[in-house]
Amino acid sequence: MLLGDDERAAPAMGRRGFLGFAAAALSAAVPVVTGAVTAAPVLLGSSAAEAAPLAGPIRRIALHNINTNERFDGVYWADGNYKADALRKLDVLLRDHRAKQVCRYDPRLFDLLARVHQSVGSDDPFEVICGFRSRRTNAMARRRSRGVAKESYHTRGMAIDIRLPDAQLRGIAETAKAMHVGGVGYYPRSGFVHLDVGPVRSW
Repeated sequence: MLLGDDERAAPAMGRRGFLGFAAAALSAAVPVVTGAVTAAPVLLGSSAAEAAPLAGPIRRIALHNINTNERFDGVYWADGNYKADALRKLDVLLRDHRAKQVCRYDPRLFDLLARVHQSVGSDDPFEVICGFRSRRTNAMARRRSRGVAKESYHTRGMAIDIRLPDAQLRGIAETAKAMHVGGVGYYPRSGFVHLDVGPVRSW
């Protein structure tokens, strides 16, 4: 498993920060029903245009996990709902395969990925460098690099490290930053961009 150096600018998670995160998580919780996840949230942004949901009756995403060579290419949202079966497949694809743990991902991250993919005009699937990290794997990553946050959004199912074979990393990062949704980390030496749906910040 490749482990990215991420979240250098992520805020420390003290008691006040934890309570704020918990409140936000509860308000953003999405109930699961048979075959679909209801009440698709719009992406957070600083203006109505930035917060607008993706256009069209369906939302697709294509991912290639380079650590396991597993792929997903399909519809994850349709008829006004997230598709529970697709979300489960994405959760498995983004699992911590080292620790054999699966995390339920925040579907807003898939919306962000879909918007970025559409905006940069890519024809290739995202290559996933790192998805979910268990606490144990995250601790191992922290021992290898000071750039890995103790309370990483990777451990919460809210972050992903990606690249696109047919798009420049800087272009991906700048496109994501312009959307004002969560965190964007640009790592040209490591060859990936970190995206998360935590607080808006960039590094």
